[in-house]
Amino acid sequence: MNVGMFVTLEWDAADEDPNRLRNLLDQVRAAKDAGFSSVWFPQHFVVGPKMRQYAAAPMMGLLAGVAEGMGMGTAVLLLPMLNPVLLAEEAATLDHLTDGKFVLGVGLGYRDGEFQALGIERRSRVPRFVEYIDVMRRLLSEDNVTYRGRYVNFDNITLSLKPRNPAGLPIWVGGTVDAAVKRAARIGDSWMGAGAMPLAEMQRWWALFHEERIAAGRPLDYARQISRECFCGPDMARAIALAKGPLMAKYERYAGHGFGGFDAAGGDAEFRDFAHDRFVIGDESYVRDELARYRDALGATEFRFRMAWPGLAQEEVLASIRRIGRVAASL
Repeated sequence: MNVGMFVTLEWDAADEDPNRLRNLLDQVRAAKDAGFSSVWFPQHFVVGPKMRQYAAAPMMGLLAGVAEGMGMGTAVLLLPMLNPVLLAEEAATLDHLTDGKFVLGVGLGYRDGEFQALGIERRSRVPRFVEYIDVMRRLLSEDNVTYRGRYVNFDNITLSLKPRNPAGLPIWVGGTVDAAVKRAARIGDSWMGAGAMPLAEMQRWWALFHEERIAAGRPLDYARQISRECFCGPDMARAIALAKGPLMAKYERYAGHGFGGFDAAGGDAEFRDFAHDRFVIGDESYVRDELARYRDALGATEFRFRMAWPGLAQEEVLASIRRIGRVAASL
């Protein structure tokens, strides 16, 4: 089973660690050594003052050398806030750096502060998104492109570089409502869901995606990547004890952006209930069974795991990576 690692670029501003960048490099090396097939990068803007975060583009360039031979992707870039011509240029270069194994994952964005900071009206995000994907597809596959759109206009331009992948550069579209999943089926090459979606919700949305692909006459041989928060510990009790605090803190922050979070007052039983069908937290036997369950229930072709969170010690992250590599090799 192919597994990818989500590279955690954010941290608590109060936790300034001089080894942070070295730790990220070591995590990617460990994933490569453990047999992971890809690394994935997020994007947010203006996350301060409580949080800090490395920008995605320079980190992808840095880590492409460390991850040589692995695929690379974004999960997701906030497309309406970006320049589609610049993004197409960068994506083509990343495709060369990864020997044709780059996946451009894009989403709408949802944080009001980001839209305001970057001068984009939130209400324009859907039409911008659709237009920008059209612009990029043309630029990545054609020369001497002229475009007349609502937001983009240019004459007779050709990208500095075309993708290395002869099949073209895959664009995966994220979303967490029915309209977004349908849009992904129509204009994307696959759909990307969030890491905490319950299993039943993912089943419904993958079915909706497939039905919309059929209706739109789009190819049906698409990737089905499943995203999960994942930690593999030496035993069940230790796995829960190590992962609970960092995950609780993360989902409390998400609750501040309008997403449901875990009640910090809850104990281990409440955490298990919240984690069930959302996270994969346990020992190697449990993780193996869970991944097989997701694979069979969703027709998964690959997994993307977020495995490091602010507050989780580096040695535990590396040990979890090694354990999950063994699990994936057995599936």
